[in-house]
Amino acid sequence: MLTRVGTAVDSDLGPIADLAARTFPLACPPELPREAIDSFIARHLSAVALQGHLAAPGHDLLAARGPGGELVGYALLIDGTEMDPSCADQIRHRPTVGISKLYVDPAHLGTGVAADMLDAITALCAGRGARGLWLATNVANARARAFYVKNGFLERGHRVFLVGGRENDDVVYEKTLLGLPGRPPSASDGVESGERQQPGRGA
Repeated sequence: MLTRVGTAVDSDLGPIADLAARTFPLACPPELPREAIDSFIARHLSAVALQGHLAAPGHDLLAARGPGGELVGYALLIDGTEMDPSCADQIRHRPTVGISKLYVDPAHLGTGVAADMLDAITALCAGRGARGLWLATNVANARARAFYVKNGFLERGHRVFLVGGRENDDVVYEKTLLGLPGRPPSASDGVESGERQQPGRGA
């Protein structure tokens, strides 16, 4: 599928909030109570909450669209380690950008949308001078973990992530952007021993 990824606008907030409410539960561990999930969605993924990201410096809310202009996914990027400062000591490359959210409409899983979105995010952030991307996903989310590893992310550690007041174990991943188009290497760049990109396509 040909996917176009661009900055969301006000008219996208309702559709993105709807998509967020449908997709976030799919990434949660099965033992997490539904009331905890609903509390998180209401607080962090409503149209009002998403509106805050449009206005916040260093935040990018992105909409992914299919060939007919339909919304097929969304992503939220946050500069630095603002989305979880407790992870700062696990992130090795600076400047960095955190992928707070990257979700695909379930009807389009397996069509290449996630890979297209990640390619667009990588190009955007590399073009702005970022040296790395980082994210965290639930330890039980095998599909997402396999996708990120396949696309060059390396495991850096763990964090505790609260959903509706319930603690969840997330795995922290990082991808280096050194040497990618739009981000030429500089004399201060250092590639870690044994670190390799793992090319491939995702879901």
